[in-house]
Amino acid sequence: MTPIIRVDHLRHVYSAGTPFEKVAIDDIDLAIPAGQFVGIIGHTGSGKSTFIQHLNGLLAPTSGTVFFDGEDIHRSKEATRDVRFQVGLVFQYPEHQLFEETVYRDIAFGPKNARSPPRKSMRACVRRRALSGVDESLFERSPLELSGGQKAPHRHRGRYRHASQGAHS
Repeated sequence: MTPIIRVDHLRHVYSAGTPFEKVAIDDIDLAIPAGQFVGIIGHTGSGKSTFIQHLNGLLAPTSGTVFFDGEDIHRSKEATRDVRFQVGLVFQYPEHQLFEETVYRDIAFGPKNARSPPRKSMRACVRRRALSGVDESLFERSPLELSGGQKAPHRHRGRYRHASQGAHS
C-alpha cells in the first residue's frame, strides 16, 4: 500500500550554529498509509510536536524530506500551502484551537482559510454544523464561553477540509 505521508531521514535542529543549538529530532523515517490513524507518544521534550509540525509544513526540516501523496511538500511555497489543507493538526488542548469571535466564525474558519467564496464558505459552515451536531443557538456565542461539552462537537470542524487525513498534536 502506497503511503499518503512518508518521512525520510527527517532531522530538525533549533538555533543551529549557535550556543543554544538543540537537535529536536534526528533521522526519523515513517510511512503512513492512507486512512490510517497514527498516534505519536513520548515524554515531554521528546520531539513529538516538532515532528508533527513537519507533516503539514509548519516547520521545514533541517535535513530530510516529508512527502504527501508521493510529492515533497517543500518543493514550492504553493505545495507547502496546499498540504496544509490536506494534513490537519489538532491541538491537545481544544481552547488553543478556538480563536474566532463566534462559534459560527470558528466553524467557518477552514473554508474561509481555503479561500472559498463567502457563499460557498457559508454553505460549508452550515453543512459542518449539521455534521457536528452543534446547536444553532450557539452560533453567535463566543467559543470561549462554551462549556467543555458544548465545545466538543465543533472544536475541530473548521480546522481542515479533509478530516480523514488529520494529524494530532
